[in-house]
Amino acid sequence: MFRKGIMVTAFVLLSGCVQLKPPTEESAQSWQDFGYQWAMKGYIIESQSDLAKKAPELSAELFAQYQAGYATGKADYCKQDPFILGYDGKIYYGICNDLDRRYNEEYWRGKNARNRR
Repeated sequence: MFRKGIMVTAFVLLSGCVQLKPPTEESAQSWQDFGYQWAMKGYIIESQSDLAKKAPELSAELFAQYQAGYATGKADYCKQDPFILGYDGKIYYGICNDLDRRYNEEYWRGKNARNRR
């Protein structure tokens, strides 16, 4: 029973480490969706050259779709309450700092409140 619990815990922890991978298909919608999902994870936008290392088939048009999806996802992601984000113990990569200079401060205020409980 104990061994099974360890295996389940290890699986859950490893599942959380899985990175979002670029789409393998060259459709505009799949790249737009990928950009949206990337932003909704709170990740900073990738440059075209960095993304091309992961997806050699990346064209300027597909990168533009990624950027469009990312912009939409970033707007949605940054609607979250940063205090709650920190209080819930989630990781924040700084994606919203250029939209609201207080976002990072509020995130850390929530993170510190969590640590005091």
